[in-house]
Amino acid sequence: MAKSLLILFSLVAVASASDDKTDRATLKGIKAVCVVIEGTDQAHSKLSKEQLQTDIEGKLKQAGISVDKSGTTCLYLNIRALQALGRQVIRRKEKPIPLYAIDVRLEFLQTVALTRDPATKTYAPTWSTANMATVASDDLSKTALEITISLVDQFVTAYQTVNPR
Repeated sequence: MAKSLLILFSLVAVASASDDKTDRATLKGIKAVCVVIEGTDQAHSKLSKEQLQTDIEGKLKQAGISVDKSGTTCLYLNIRALQALGRQVIRRKEKPIPLYAIDVRLEFLQTVALTRDPATKTYAPTWSTANMATVASDDLSKTALEITISLVDQFVTAYQTVNPR
């Protein structure tokens, strides 16, 4: 059982999408999206999930993409920030320094069916994009928002490519 779970989790970690022609095609015919946000570190960032939700939904609506809060086709944003650690030469102790690595990932999730067994369905990313950066702690919120907006713009472009108005 444990071996099966390990294999399953390994496959989930490997399964990913991108922003190529095939992945963009999975966006065709989508009428509305929900927005799910995960991972903002409120202790180190002034950026709230509510602010991100509002900004993303506003960008989508401005682009003519309907937002359905109870929808099953969702734009999923994950922001992870990891504070850098420095070593003091004399004491050999690690201490936080005012520098972060930030990983921002945007995925489009929807129900998909297996080709070998169409009755078997699951929820999976069919389109995605991501960006990583190293940023000073004072700029963490601003940079996270800028990267997020850039990735949402990329999604809007991909969506409009296969769903012209």
